[in-house]
Amino acid sequence: MKSKLGKKHLDYLVLLIAAILSIVISLVYSANKQIVSISVISLAVFYFFWGIIHHKHEGSLHTEVVLEYLFYSIMGALLVVGLI
Repeated sequence: MKSKLGKKHLDYLVLLIAAILSIVISLVYSANKQIVSISVISLAVFYFFWGIIHHKHEGSLHTEVVLEYLFYSIMGALLVVGLI
């Protein structure tokens, strides 16, 4: 049971590191809107695939979950890129 809990925390740690990396890249290259957009879109794509892999490992992957991650990835990226 402990190893599954550790694995779950590792999944979220990987997601956190990816988000922090995207934020740092966006802040460092804030003058270059193209790099910031690429960073945000890359994070959205990573989040989508991370969600699918995460739920597959947990055994809770369903069509609704995939569509939810797809929707939130697209909406999040559009919102942030639209604000740039």
